[in-house]
Amino acid sequence: MKSKNGLIYYLTVILIIIFSLGPIVWCFILSITPEGDLLKQGTNLIPNTIIWDNYKQIFDLSSQEHQTTFIGLSNSIKIAAITLAIGVPITVITGYALSIYDFRGKNIFVNLLLLTIVIPVFTTIIPVYNIFRNMNLLDSMFWTSVIYVSSALPLNTWIMMNYFKQMPKELWQAAAMDGFNRRQIFFKIILPLSIPTILTTSLIIFLMAWKQYIIPIILLSSYENRTMTMVMSEFMTRDMIKYGMISACGIIAIIPPAIAAMVFRKFIISNLTSGTIK
Repeated sequence: MKSKNGLIYYLTVILIIIFSLGPIVWCFILSITPEGDLLKQGTNLIPNTIIWDNYKQIFDLSSQEHQTTFIGLSNSIKIAAITLAIGVPITVITGYALSIYDFRGKNIFVNLLLLTIVIPVFTTIIPVYNIFRNMNLLDSMFWTSVIYVSSALPLNTWIMMNYFKQMPKELWQAAAMDGFNRRQIFFKIILPLSIPTILTTSLIIFLMAWKQYIIPIILLSSYENRTMTMVMSEFMTRDMIKYGMISACGIIAIIPPAIAAMVFRKFIISNLTSGTIK
């Protein structure tokens, strides 16, 4: 029975890896395949001729492909950083307030907040665009980041609120007996213990900001403010689609979130371990 369960476990892990890494591997293969071979019919997974021209053009400082790609990369990093700077404090404070304070209509407010998670972006982006146009806020990375925050806030607030609720009540009582007020309890005790969860929500906010496409394509119009998800359309024209270049940009686009996931995972695990030891 154990061997059967172990086999099922490994098969499941292999399938998850294939479904997760398969598109990335396929995208990389397209990026090193000659453009002419992409249009040929065939069953070869590995191209007969491997080229690195797409990556050479992207990293060539004098090429238009370099300018286009790295402007989008820089803008995506900037807008993700702004989103984190706004979203993380709001998420932590809101989750903390909802976990310890009781007020009339609290349950209704929480339920409405969670309800916004399932509302598609297509139903709200047109009203948001009209508001931005009337208030002259279009093509602003800061205000676009505010919309990013609003889309990430419900889920992350729910995560932080549940984490604070699960903290032992004795911890709060012991701190109060030592003469700490609520502000001191939050900054000196609760906040340090919440670092792993805060890092988790930060990673979620970063990934949600990085992958956005519909929101920036409607709210950001200038070439200088285009994000990484938007610049790939620069390699599609009426007469030609550069599949290899688009694939190469896709590979480069996943590097920052992959690094962020690995770094945040390291700190999350280390903080959880240190908290357990203490």
